Amino acid sequence: MKRKALKIVGIVVGSLVLIILVAGPILNKLGVDTLCLQGDLSDLQIVRCPGMADAQQTATPYPLPTPAQEDPIPVIFDDDGSPDGVIALLYFLRNPLYDVKAVTVSQGEAHPQLFAQHIAQFLTAFGREDIPVGFGRETPLEGENAFPEPWREASDLFFEIPLPQAATTSEPRPAPELFVETLNSSTDPMMVFVSGPHTNLAEALRLDPGIGEHILGVYLMGGSVYVSGNIESDWPEIHNTVAEWNIWADPLAASEVFASGLPLHLIPIDATNQVLWTMADAQTWTSSTFPETVMVGEFLGWMLRSWSLEAAYIWDLVAAVAATDPGLCPEVKLALDITLDTGPEQGRTIVVGGPANAWVCLDPDSEQIRARVAGILGQ
Repeated sequence: MKRKALKIVGIVVGSLVLIILVAGPILNKLGVDTLCLQGDLSDLQIVRCPGMADAQQTATPYPLPTPAQEDPIPVIFDDDGSPDGVIALLYFLRNPLYDVKAVTVSQGEAHPQLFAQHIAQFLTAFGREDIPVGFGRETPLEGENAFPEPWREASDLFFEIPLPQAATTSEPRPAPELFVETLNSSTDPMMVFVSGPHTNLAEALRLDPGIGEHILGVYLMGGSVYVSGNIESDWPEIHNTVAEWNIWADPLAASEVFASGLPLHLIPIDATNQVLWTMADAQTWTSSTFPETVMVGEFLGWMLRSWSLEAAYIWDLVAAVAATDPGLCPEVKLALDITLDTGPEQGRTIVVGGPANAWVCLDPDSEQIRARVAGILGQ
């Protein structure tokens, strides 16, 4: 009787699999949500497939937000040498409402001094040799956390994307000093955008705590507030299921930034993992007449091919859009802290009691974010 029951279950499951495999593409063409099987055989669930169809759709974009000042908002852009970070930088360079005044590179995916040379050459090729470039320290403020070496090697090679040929006119310099000088010399309050570990900003605050007077807002891509982290899922050798890479790579720096009293805006993976990008996006961008947009397409194509994905997250790009148009991801105010103790929860972003210290984007308008990117890159 037991064998007969198992046989019946097998027939039912097999039939479901066949139906989903055959009907899925047809339903997709008709615009109907497709279904996928998830879980082990003993615990199969039928779920809506990840938003592949959604990733292809682009809504009519809302108008660009009206700036409070006539001139573009000045920005310090700080990244850790990641492919999505370069894409976010290109987005800022194309956005008419923002003016990148300095680019700094932190430890993370990059070896900072080498990647800063890449960025200096890259900016010169795009006619932005006026933007100074800084490099941070090679290690976190404390401890030995580090991104996987294969990732850093890819960063060293600029992800196999050919760098435009251009002779750089200035040498990169230490990032904390560049942070302090750029902020203190600005006549307008500046946005600080951080899409890697917080090391450079934390060191700048140690060097001159008064720089906060010149900061309009600090926008941070990082952390996992209500969702699982992405350390162990991305790199199983590191046993940590609760932290996100940018925070984990230098938890002390993140803790100091969260305790700084600066106007913080966090865009965690709770939000960035809700927006998908596909090879169709990459092909659209690489066919552009704008060299910055072409390079965005090349980077997305590299991500999809190298990671064997049909759709990818571009974390730092989503954070850049949310930073430049907060209306596309409503914020909630939370009190956040960082777990510093070494172990499987180090780098965890936790909600604590007490006064709120950050505005947090949790529920982005995915279609409008994609539409905003299409509008900015296509202008």
